[in-house]
Amino acid sequence: TATITNTSTDDSLLITSTEDSNSAAPVLTLKRNSGSPADADYLGRIKFKGENDADQEVQYGSISGKILDASDGSEDGAIEFNVKKAGSNNIAARLNSDEFKLLNGTTLDVDGAVTISGSVTSTSLTTNTITSNGSNADLSIQPSGTGDVLISALRINGTTIDSSDSSK
Repeated sequence: TATITNTSTDDSLLITSTEDSNSAAPVLTLKRNSGSPADADYLGRIKFKGENDADQEVQYGSISGKILDASDGSEDGAIEFNVKKAGSNNIAARLNSDEFKLLNGTTLDVDGAVTISGSVTSTSLTTNTITSNGSNADLSIQPSGTGDVLISALRINGTTIDSSDSSK
């Protein structure tokens, strides 16, 4: 174990490369050289620690690398973001090779526009506005199963259409 102690807010560790191509440099590598690598193995972690108001050391966050699939030729990995939430460690987000998941009650709050290419799946929609980007493309809402799209009231150009059909 190596320890670096610094009494200033300046860099505690600085790695400099003077290589002048467009390749990434410097490179910091964390490698776990396991004799029996397996799915779900953690590979390495960067921890962010501080103290609480009782002068106790607390890990407030971490970033971990993880093996999702260790099978030769079809390897998959993930990066997990862990944060302290109400005193407990919480995996807040996981970036896989094909998706980004917000986990354990973590929500998405966007200050600005969101552009989505593809489909959106919602299990709990709480917004009240869907706006087209003005591209003259149709705006479609379609159920993925056998269910219907239910609209209790619809306003078109200032005219409200009230659905009183109680068959659904």
